[in-house]
Parts: sequence; C-alpha cells; structure tokens
Amino acid sequence: MKVLYVGDFIKGNGPSTVDICVRDSIEKSTKRDDVDFLQSTTKPSFSIFKKIFEIDSVHVSGVSFLGMLLIVFARLCGKKSTMTMHGSLVIESQFKKVSLYRRIFEYIQQKLANQIMPVSSLLAEKAKINKKCTVIPNGKNENNINIISTDKNNNLITLIGGGRREKRHLDICEVIQKINNENGFNIQVNLFGEKGVDSNKIKTFDFVKDFGFCDKDTVFYSLARSRIFIQYSEFEPFSLAVADAINYGCYIITSNLVGINEFITESDSYIIVNNKLQLETAIISQYNNRERVIIDNNLLTWEQVTTKYIKCWETL
Repeated sequence: MKVLYVGDFIKGNGPSTVDICVRDSIEKSTKRDDVDFLQSTTKPSFSIFKKIFEIDSVHVSGVSFLGMLLIVFARLCGKKSTMTMHGSLVIESQFKKVSLYRRIFEYIQQKLANQIMPVSSLLAEKAKINKKCTVIPNGKNENNINIISTDKNNNLITLIGGGRREKRHLDICEVIQKINNENGFNIQVNLFGEKGVDSNKIKTFDFVKDFGFCDKDTVFYSLARSRIFIQYSEFEPFSLAVADAINYGCYIITSNLVGINEFITESDSYIIVNNKLQLETAIISQYNNRERVIIDNNLLTWEQVTTKYIKCWETL
C-alpha cells in the first residue's frame, strides 16, 4: 500500500489540525514510509501528477482544487481514492455564501472517491453519503493537563467560533443576559474566533470580551479558567473544541446537532439541549453545580484514528 495524502498542514484550523495530527501519528508509526504528504495549496505540476503512478491510492482531506484534480487523475489511471469529510459545503452554504466552484469540487471528490470518511455519523446522515462511507472521528490529545478546581472562575464561560451565525453565539448571549438579570448572576463570556454577521450585536453585551482570532495558548488558558464551555451550533460536524474543553475540565453544553455527541455520555457535566429554554436551564444548572466534572467518552486517540485510516486504505 502506498498512499498520497493531500491535506492542509499549515493553517492550524480545525481540519488542518486533523491533518497535522494524522501526519505526526503516521510518521511515528511503522507505516510512515507508506504515506507521502502533500500540502493542498501546492501549485499543480508535472512532478506532482507523476506521483500518481508511484502510489496505490490518493487520499484528500477536505476540499481543494489540487485534491480534486488528483482524485480525477488517479481514477483515470486506475488508482483508488478516498476523502475525509470535515464538513459539507452544501450544508455550510445554508448559513453563509460558499463559492459555486468549491461546491463543484466537493461534488466531484465525493462522486469519484471509492471511500468517504466523514468525521461523524451526524455528518454522514446530513450529507446523505451513507452508501460508501466509514465514519472516522477526529482524535483527542492525551489528557495530561492538571486542572485544579480552585483555578476555575465560576462566572466564566468560553465560546469558540466568533460571530458566525451558525454558531448561535448571539442566542447564547441573549440567554446569559436574561439569566444575569433574573438571578443576579455575574456570568462573563470570553469569545474567540472570526467576525461574522452577529459580531456587532454580540459586542453590545457588556459581559462579553471578544478576543477575535488568538493563538491556541490563549484559548486554552481561557478553557482552563472557565467553568462552562458551550457549543450551541445549528450544525457542527464534529467539534474539536469540545474535546479540548473536556481536557481542560469544563462543564459542557452542546446543541443536539453536534457530531461529537455520539462519542460522549450525557450527564450533569455534559448536557445536550434542543432550544433556548433548555439552554437557559442547563446554564443555571451547571453554574450552581459544585460537583467534580465527570465526562465519560469513547473518543479515540490520534494513534487510533490513524489506525482506522490505514485499515481503510489497506482494504480498498
């Protein structure tokens, strides 16, 4: 088995983090010589297309022009191809503008891939790709973080995803304002991520501190200090942020449309909600909860994730 893995090893965002972690895991394993890695933003060249003749299959992580070209060329040459789906551009286009050409790239990759690896069953269901898919969730970093309960700020909540409407952070802030006013609480919010259509409205809440884009250490420090992390998205294919929040000892609240939920047991420490009323109840419950955070999960390590990828490639 010889695989060419086309991914993003530079940006450091969610999908890029997956590519970097899978690459690092493979390079530590006995299969390190069986997989070559190629940055997805590399300009197409003769030498790149020549690689197709030296491999058994091409794997494309996410959607890219180069990845789409290599999948097409690989299939024309009688090679196999696979694809990681971190999300769906078709679904994403319901919340914001997505270029038509990118959706076409995604369509071509999905049609030509012999096997698709969505990061959750929820994504497979919503994207309607159940016929030729193997769910491979994202991994989590080993939990070697020592969080002392006294380090937590009981009034602090962290939100990640900025002002993008699909994250529903405006809804969260409206609920928190209601809770603070009616219960005399002093809940504060640290918000991280890119600006979006809701950013200006979110900034009008005096309890919100908007950090914008920040380095991961700043985000992790906020998680280490926060009592609660909320992922109330309209749709979240997986959510590496939830995995990070688990490592940093946060109580967690998610919407019912977050892919990572299938790998975690619901409890007082991990509450899944369907609407704003349930969200309000969950925040108050966790704010008043002084029990130790206990979140049972069957999330995989990155080594286990890598093993699943290799098994899929070997059985094509």
